[in-house]
Amino acid sequence: MGRGMKRAAALLAAVLLLTLFAPLAGAADMQLSSQTLVVNGAAVSCDAWNIDGSNYYKLRDLAMLLSGTGSRFSVSYDREKQAVEILRGEDYTPTGSELAPAAEQPEEIWRSVQPVLIDGVEHPELSAWNIDGSNYYRLRDLGEALGFFVDYDPEAKTIYLRTPFLPGQARLTETEDAGREYLDKIIFLGECTTYGIGYYYRHGYTELCPSSQVWTPKEGYMYLAKHATAKINYTLTGEQLSIVECAKRSRPEILIITLGLNGFGAFTEESYKNHLRTLTLSIREASPNTEVILNTIYPVADSYAYQSLINNEKICEFNGWIESLAEELGCRFLNGFEALAVDGKLPEKLQNGDGLHLAGEAYALVMQYIRTHAIPSKLG
Repeated sequence: MGRGMKRAAALLAAVLLLTLFAPLAGAADMQLSSQTLVVNGAAVSCDAWNIDGSNYYKLRDLAMLLSGTGSRFSVSYDREKQAVEILRGEDYTPTGSELAPAAEQPEEIWRSVQPVLIDGVEHPELSAWNIDGSNYYRLRDLGEALGFFVDYDPEAKTIYLRTPFLPGQARLTETEDAGREYLDKIIFLGECTTYGIGYYYRHGYTELCPSSQVWTPKEGYMYLAKHATAKINYTLTGEQLSIVECAKRSRPEILIITLGLNGFGAFTEESYKNHLRTLTLSIREASPNTEVILNTIYPVADSYAYQSLINNEKICEFNGWIESLAEELGCRFLNGFEALAVDGKLPEKLQNGDGLHLAGEAYALVMQYIRTHAIPSKLG
């Protein structure tokens, strides 16, 4: 090869390199992130870079952390297309470089413009920094593209990453008895069947929880479809507050939502899920540390007079919607129906006179069921 051809080849290589990478000059500020990352309730060790106020994580680190979840994905590099390829729902194959500590002073930093293909479709919104040979992407951008949820708690300097659950994973299964200490961590949000928890506690059922742990309107009734304007009787101060304001103030460790009985006949699957989804996400945004549990609607007794409107067959259909939404949102699902149902219905001795509302003994069974179907990470 002549000198001229060598020079032309070198120039071409330089042009290609500049096409793939742009220098760090575009970043105003860059430092190792000091924020904690919590993935599906567990704190993990994973270095990230905070660039211009946003957290960037190494793609392969996240692929490793999300293995086995509803947001799992594989990563490869297509040399012909000079593109990063991501396949959602595929198992990730580790290379051995994952979750290694990042250098405090990286040697090479470039603004990568390599295309990213997700299931074969290019995603130009996924900009990246190439730091010491690895691509780092903005966490919220990846969340939107790959279907996981990102919330940030500025007080705790903690990022909460939640992935959808695989089918069956959201359901809380039987555990050891988590005890009274577990119940004391819970706030109960709901309608008339939730109001009874505090009511019966005041009437001698001390195995239940006091009204300070019960969020309902003062009259005890609430419509899921009106959750945004509902006013909760915030017993700690006597104020009437929105659900979001209650969440901001209390920042509960665990919150159990039981909603849908009021307005039962008006819901379609789509409308019910839309309302419950919006409510759940607004609570997590207001209180990112809160573990939200979606609870079923409870069974009714044969003596309930309006079976044409509310019956156990329809309730079970609703409860299926609740479980599928819990899986979608990465929430836990509590099968409170199971705690009370015998032969698929509420025993007459557990209703308080109308076949729909629960007796004190029913709430005692629900509390025991909650204690023995605890979130595993909250045990001990």
